[in-house]
Amino acid sequence: MSPCLISHTTLLGKVIRLPLRLVPKGAVVPIMRGPARGKRWVSNAAAHGYWLGYWELEKQCQFAGRLRSGEVVYEIGAHVGLYMLGSSGRVGPEGHVYAFEPLPRNAEYLRRHVELNRLSNCSVVEAAVCSSTALRQFEASGCHSEAHLSETGSRTVPAVSIDQFLSGRPERRPPIVMRIDAKGAEMEILSGGRRTLEKFAPSIFLFIYSEHVGRQCRELLSSLGYSVEHLSVDTIWAERRCQEPSSSKTGSARAVKHQLQSI
Repeated sequence: MSPCLISHTTLLGKVIRLPLRLVPKGAVVPIMRGPARGKRWVSNAAAHGYWLGYWELEKQCQFAGRLRSGEVVYEIGAHVGLYMLGSSGRVGPEGHVYAFEPLPRNAEYLRRHVELNRLSNCSVVEAAVCSSTALRQFEASGCHSEAHLSETGSRTVPAVSIDQFLSGRPERRPPIVMRIDAKGAEMEILSGGRRTLEKFAPSIFLFIYSEHVGRQCRELLSSLGYSVEHLSVDTIWAERRCQEPSSSKTGSARAVKHQLQSI
């Protein structure tokens, strides 16, 4: 059983976590399990379960297992970079990971983890992803892992749509795979990336936070020719039907760079 499933308010939970109090804040530790195993991590970037290798281990493996060398990944809602680190190793030096994260505290840890691991294939984009480029209200008063877009949010952050991000600079590479964990903004993100989805058909690993929004996302993806696989009650994997194999997609993505200006 994962220690993460044992509440810290119980006696057993407190006993299990007691040794972790000896880990100094800011200490650099190795990630112990999962796709990012061996990567360097700042101990207080998130809960200790992240670097111990228990946090969302099954989902990490599901996602990383679908990545291939040379692919371009858009990590939307990258938090402090656990999935980014795993993705970086899977796509290798010919691939690239764009990590989108609007909360300055989290973005700073993202950059720190890129620096610690000397990653040349990762770019941190300090912005929320939504339906258009603008300033948006962001609720960040609670846990740093639960921050989200909100009309009554306490902080203003820059935001960008996928379509506008991709057309903003010619050197930016189109996504082959997207992982979206946006605490309710999923439909906004897909809508703001519609042209990118139509043109480049990236596969999508999508976290769902409400059945209503999930249904809207599935309907939109279906209208664009995607098939949807439910990996769990709150996670789906979507692929364009009859799309090319992953290795062919990697090559074709390079070949269509000249199309970016037309987005």
